[in-house]
Amino acid sequence: MSSTAATEVEQDLRRRIESGEFRPGAQLPKLTDLMAEYGVRSRGAMDRAIRALVGDGLLVSRQGSGIYVRERQVVRRDLVAGLHMEYDRAVRDEVATGGLFEAMTGTNGLDVATSYELVDAADRVAELLQVQAGTPLLARTFRYTIAGQPHQLTRSFMTTELARQAELTSPGSERPGIGTIAQLRKAGSTPDRVSINLETRMPTTDEREQLAISRGTPVYEHWRVMSKDGVPVEVSTAIVPGDRVAYTLNVDLGEARS
Repeated sequence: MSSTAATEVEQDLRRRIESGEFRPGAQLPKLTDLMAEYGVRSRGAMDRAIRALVGDGLLVSRQGSGIYVRERQVVRRDLVAGLHMEYDRAVRDEVATGGLFEAMTGTNGLDVATSYELVDAADRVAELLQVQAGTPLLARTFRYTIAGQPHQLTRSFMTTELARQAELTSPGSERPGIGTIAQLRKAGSTPDRVSINLETRMPTTDEREQLAISRGTPVYEHWRVMSKDGVPVEVSTAIVPGDRVAYTLNVDLGEARS
């Protein structure tokens, strides 16, 4: 079987997966059956087509079981409602049972890996935070995994002085149900305004690896700035694969007029 023919099989299997003929979680026919269906005599060539789709994140191989279409959990997230929820809980000093992300999205099986480091403010972060480039900042990194699948990579930046006032000294300072607004409130800097810039782009090689992103899949990148009295107090950026999230915005126009 020529490499061209192998590519044609790969493309047709991709089409059948993306069209829903092979649904998420479904097991593909045995390789021998696929070979017969496509008129392929070389098992090695069929293996190459399958490996290409595994490499793109469309298929997963389970030892001793077979080849399956990768399952994706698409999270539906209302950005406005989520911010209102976090703010309302913070100003009421409410300690919720469970995490904010789960409450905002209705997801289960969330795991968050957190790391802290001191960094010098890069140009874009410095501009948004209105500090000099190179200013020492606390950078908190949160890696979200849902039911074993990488979902989101978030980095939060604030000045080291504000982090000290918020008692953010190590990853152990983080508590489920206590979000950034509550942490800033503890430091006497409760935000009164939030702006979000939502962009799409192709992921970097590092992002593809960390989030197990299929080739050709773009990411959402949203930059968030929290401010108090017109002064930025925290900047964060989140990266989410475009095939794992659906953002919604629900605004009460009557409330906006009042």
